[in-house]
Amino acid sequence: MKKPFPKFDSDEKLEAFLETADLDEYELTEGALPRDERFARYERFAKDASIHLRLSGPLLDAVRAQATKEGIPAQRLMREYIERGLRRRSRSESE
Repeated sequence: MKKPFPKFDSDEKLEAFLETADLDEYELTEGALPRDERFARYERFAKDASIHLRLSGPLLDAVRAQATKEGIPAQRLMREYIERGLRRRSRSESE
């Protein structure tokens, strides 16, 4: 079992700790606050399945550029697009 990550009252103390700490010894996700609502939604469910998806080079480049702009991984952005599309379709079918 990993140790809980300690709390620090200043950036300087945190930086000093990080210079020498072996982060593999610490639980880095427990108690972490989500960066934003989107991140919270993403982390809510286990990702227990995977697919192989072939895309055109320009489409993949556009996805990567958008993901970089939003500051998230490209695969997370693609998953969000799929989830949004399915929610929209579900809403339009129920109307």
